[in-house]
Amino acid sequence: MQTSVVNKYHLNEEQLLICWQQFLDGEREAFGRLISFYYAALFQYGMKMHADKAFVQDCIQDMATHLWSRRERLSREVHVKSYLFKSLRHDMMRQLRRRQLQAQHIIQWWKTDPHFDAEFSVETSIIDNEAAKEQRQRLHESLQSLSPRQQEIIYLRYYQNMDHEQVAVIMKLQKEAVYNLLSAAIKRLKSHWGLAVALIISLLSKFF
Repeated sequence: MQTSVVNKYHLNEEQLLICWQQFLDGEREAFGRLISFYYAALFQYGMKMHADKAFVQDCIQDMATHLWSRRERLSREVHVKSYLFKSLRHDMMRQLRRRQLQAQHIIQWWKTDPHFDAEFSVETSIIDNEAAKEQRQRLHESLQSLSPRQQEIIYLRYYQNMDHEQVAVIMKLQKEAVYNLLSAAIKRLKSHWGLAVALIISLLSKFF
């Protein structure tokens, strides 16, 4: 069994994989480190798809329980972050089916595209700038013109810094579909802003 001194709040990719493998070997403390490390990101991602804080927290807890019970059947070589995001997304869909919520946007969330709130955080230094506030508002309005699936892809790609393959795994899409949806989204943003694609991508990275 691999051993390593791991800082709970500063885990690099190698340490994360070691924690994952220790979790697969039945070490609860290692699994706790993983969940603690990613909890804020998982919670934020969940809240983009469903505004009920308690529901999202319950889904994260259920996801952790399911992973623990299935640990002996999981792969030892994974990209930990994208696997956890994929697991949470799957669990939220399963919970929504089970509860059979009647709100139309929730029903459509699992039948077609999930509802996705494209309201992303902005650094305080940017918020304090009036010109940046106006840019942020324009960007938010432009993002709202995209489909929920396109919004989610942009969030994962530019806010969570995931590559196309990881986004495809989380959303259960072919990598080519991710490329196509992202390309269409960027083109739509370009038509709204009248800016070059490279500058649009730069703005997305800056604001997300």
